[in-house]
Amino acid sequence: MHTPRHFRADSPDREGRLVRENPFGLIVCGGAGAGAPVATHVPMLRRPGTDGRPPADGEPLLGGAIVGHLAKVNPQSAALREADEALAVFLGPDGYVSPTWYDGDRPNVPTWNYAAVHVSGPLRVVDDPDEALAIVRASIDATEAYAGTAWDPTPSLGYVDKLLAGIVAFELAAADVRSTFKLSQNKPADTQRRVAASLAASAHGRDREVAALMTDFLGLGAVG
Repeated sequence: MHTPRHFRADSPDREGRLVRENPFGLIVCGGAGAGAPVATHVPMLRRPGTDGRPPADGEPLLGGAIVGHLAKVNPQSAALREADEALAVFLGPDGYVSPTWYDGDRPNVPTWNYAAVHVSGPLRVVDDPDEALAIVRASIDATEAYAGTAWDPTPSLGYVDKLLAGIVAFELAAADVRSTFKLSQNKPADTQRRVAASLAASAHGRDREVAALMTDFLGLGAVG
């Protein structure tokens, strides 16, 4: 991932929070038999600690691990076994920025504001049933906590255990972490506020999420 200096994350907390709040990411690796790269959209999270909970947002991603699982019938499951390394992509909010939101007569072009985190490193397929079950359980716990629905999985654990035969769990060591938070940092403060206000007024929910992220990241205060 190419990240210009002014679009870098302002803290490890920012990267950790994006991963936690956007768990449905993309696992990418080389295809089986040296084929073309393959990718699957899957829920992923940071490997939980001994307390069963993922690391706090402020703990650096680098040196940790990302865990997840996909269906065994998915051809990528075979590719994961052959892969030395893989890439996990987490995309935060994104939104189109129109030149009409800029001030002045200077030439401008459309652009896109967005936030994303890429984690890459050695990949390990988890064959141990207990470890694979722990990854599935951690995924359930993390996503249920974020959803706030408080579903109790206990009555369904037998069913979950039966499903293990049909999945492939994996662990990706975070040897390299790159992120981009492109939020109009290269524009004057008054332009930043106009862009954020325009996104906040959008009918598209993703645009409003970008506006909220801009407001927080850039310290814009109330916009609109």
